[in-house]
Amino acid sequence: MDIFLGWIIFSLAVGAIGVNRNIGFAGAFFLSLFLSPVIGLIFTLLSKSDDQVKFETELLSNTKKQTDRVLEARGKSFTDELFKLKSLLDSDLITREEFEIEKEKLKSNLPQKKTVLSLYCSSTSSISGRLMIRVGDKGNFIDLPQGRDNALDFDVHPSEVKVVISPTGIFASEKKVYLKTVEDETTQYNIFELYMQP
Repeated sequence: MDIFLGWIIFSLAVGAIGVNRNIGFAGAFFLSLFLSPVIGLIFTLLSKSDDQVKFETELLSNTKKQTDRVLEARGKSFTDELFKLKSLLDSDLITREEFEIEKEKLKSNLPQKKTVLSLYCSSTSSISGRLMIRVGDKGNFIDLPQGRDNALDFDVHPSEVKVVISPTGIFASEKKVYLKTVEDETTQYNIFELYMQP
């Protein structure tokens, strides 16, 4: 009888701990009652507190608001904003110096375009092993994933980029290729096709 009474009292105590947690009083109490107060206590302590849940919800909400503001700001056309500034200047509402400062701010907020080299491997079924690559002269070889959807993107300078292809097979040899890229655009290559070319 004493063990049963102690079990219920400890289960109530665990339930009280769960009041301000995600698990709640009922969840903590019944878990402790049916399994054991020790197991109930462990699950209750692992359950997030209401303050933590509230904090995470607010953080997600604030992050979403900031993202929405950035997307909204990017949606505004540079030329529209510049036209508004010019109108203010022409109306003598801002000085030439203020106009130049605001114009530079607008320019700095423009999205920066990148020259990207996108590499993937369609298949390696006709060779033993996998294909690894190194872009440029420095750095380590990287295992190239299969499939266009898994392509690896590299920020590069426009013109030609040296890529070393190294198969993992024992009797396969390395191959160097020079790939052309287009400024401010993404250029994609299938490394397997390049490696198999004579």
